[in-house]
Amino acid sequence: MRTVDADLTAMARIRIAALDRFPRDGFKGTTIRAVADDAGVSPGLIVHHFGTKEGLRAACDEYVIERIRTVKEEAITSGRLDDPATMAGGFDIAPQMMRYLAWALASGSSAAAGLFDELVEESMRLSKLAEEHGAMEPSSDLRARCAVQLAMQLGALVMQDHLSRALGEDLLSPEGVMRVSRATLELFSGAMFAPGQAQAMRHALDVAIENTRKEQTNG
Repeated sequence: MRTVDADLTAMARIRIAALDRFPRDGFKGTTIRAVADDAGVSPGLIVHHFGTKEGLRAACDEYVIERIRTVKEEAITSGRLDDPATMAGGFDIAPQMMRYLAWALASGSSAAAGLFDELVEESMRLSKLAEEHGAMEPSSDLRARCAVQLAMQLGALVMQDHLSRALGEDLLSPEGVMRVSRATLELFSGAMFAPGQAQAMRHALDVAIENTRKEQTNG
């Protein structure tokens, strides 16, 4: 389990602890007390902020969607889709979110269905924004493109054990995230991004990966 930074707000510590605990113990196996212990807070504080365990899970879903929205929207509107620093910033936060998404979407619950539907809607909104900024090619059926792309990408998370075995390393490790990011960009860049955008993004990703590896070696 990751160490929760004591300098974070109580709500942030609770959320981080829950994002780790739910995939590991499952919804039924996760208790308010266990999350509280991980976060260094009282169970009563979790109830105060989130109400119930269902409320805590809903807050985790909302946070993941909001984080994806914020990072991608900022990259699109600022013209930094092909910025190495922007791409490298996702390597640290991506594994936890990917692990949570894999668990949440594989649970087969109504919450999982709602999460996927929200991700499709958000993907459509971000795609339209990217089109407006000239970074992405228009689609004749945007909903289908976004839904299929999400199913393919998130399906890889559900099959993480098999994919990790094929890669020879943990899919959700920083190295695994880097390799999957590069492969995903190669797969989806053909007709999706505007001319020159995909090439610039591939170059930025290579630079980000190299810089991250150097930091890991020096650190």
